[in-house]
Amino acid sequence: MRYRLIVADAEAAQIHIVDAEDDAAPTSVDVASPAQLYLGPDGRHAWAVSRDAGQVQLLDTGVVEEDHGDHSAVILQATALLPATASGERPVHFNMDAARVAVFWDGTGAATLHDASVAAAGDLAPVKTIETGVPHHGVAVPVGDFTIATVAPEGEGLPDALAVLGPDGAELSRVDCLNLHGEGKAGGYVAVGCEGGVAIFDTSVTPPAGRFVAYPEEVPAEGMIRQLLSPRDAMALVGNWGAAHMAIFDPSSETGDFAFAEFPAPRMAWALDETGMEGFAMLADGRLVRFSALTGRTLGEAPGVTGAYSMERGVTRPMMAVAGHRVAVSDPAAGQVVMVDADTLEIVDRVDLGGQPQSLLLLTVEAEHAH
Repeated sequence: MRYRLIVADAEAAQIHIVDAEDDAAPTSVDVASPAQLYLGPDGRHAWAVSRDAGQVQLLDTGVVEEDHGDHSAVILQATALLPATASGERPVHFNMDAARVAVFWDGTGAATLHDASVAAAGDLAPVKTIETGVPHHGVAVPVGDFTIATVAPEGEGLPDALAVLGPDGAELSRVDCLNLHGEGKAGGYVAVGCEGGVAIFDTSVTPPAGRFVAYPEEVPAEGMIRQLLSPRDAMALVGNWGAAHMAIFDPSSETGDFAFAEFPAPRMAWALDETGMEGFAMLADGRLVRFSALTGRTLGEAPGVTGAYSMERGVTRPMMAVAGHRVAVSDPAAGQVVMVDADTLEIVDRVDLGGQPQSLLLLTVEAEHAH
């Protein structure tokens, strides 16, 4: 298997493209300001969200599926930054379904919806804009013709409710969710972390139906879910809980069937494997841990993958991506991306990029089809 890394720098307005474990030197493209990277619905185009510059751009990663009649082959081509941009004030949250992408612009409180295939063809004009009326740190999740979007709070702070909006933008229902932050998907469910529980939307019905599931009375520490990992195939959702715990729950269950587990040190970054059954977490002491995404049990660990990092606000910390048999961990302080074998947790490579590499995507290609 071959691996292509797409890595954005936290300080420089640059994205690096690296064919890992290949001898070719990395190539770089310039973007409007330091970007967060998200892989779009087609698995080929990366969306670069440059918050400070107020721009969203698309990068063709060059990982292309070719139709060979009786089979399809994934091949590597050159990467290219598409010229089209979407512009606005402070784009932050990015969400998608199979066809649409939603970008929430914190500076205006608007969400723009984009047709992913039209965008990949070079047209980033929104197919729909949702105006919440007030700038806030919000989110919009496309669900076919419907959208789940935050309701602007009365004053400052995080939003306190989510609304299901119809194709015409009219509000159909709402779920209260104090201090909501972070969303994830499992199966046909969309879940959002709230102060006292999780808001869960069943998207298998039309329109999507929302409900609130409270956290259990017995929880391990002060906390709420602020970030959720989205398994592709498994049903369990994994959320963070304070600095070093995780909460695992079943969005289809009436009570959520919550389970809690603790990491041996505060968690900097984490990601699930492609099955959604196992996850990897990068801890503040530089350890990489493999864990069960169903029970939270630690399955293996490797020390010294990165140096130790402070968990104070404002520190540029590692991020990670998982694909195939590799875990890629950015190490901004070292100017590197560390490639780790997902099965043995042994370090395969340290890719020197300089600067402060942070947000990253890891894409795979079956070796025998590479041209």
